[in-house]
Amino acid sequence: MVEYTDQALLKQIGERIRNLRNQRSMSLRDLAFKIGMEPSNLSVIENGKSNPQMLTLAKIAAALHVRLKDLFDFEFDFQAFADQPQKYQARKHAK
Repeated sequence: MVEYTDQALLKQIGERIRNLRNQRSMSLRDLAFKIGMEPSNLSVIENGKSNPQMLTLAKIAAALHVRLKDLFDFEFDFQAFADQPQKYQARKHAK
């Protein structure tokens, strides 16, 4: 069964960022430098363990030379995600 949870969405976004970065033969360190972020923090995003801010996503998209919406170009049932009852929880980096 496919999950449509916050964590599942963050994981998909992270995988998409990693795939785009690898397609451009960029290292994690290269991308992190371009956006002014520590590589360890970018790694947490790529592993789906962080909920990046919109400005961070915009910087990532710009550094990868893609549109912001391209970071969300993957198979995911956003309607099923929206239909699930959600309880807001502040996100912290998982260790």
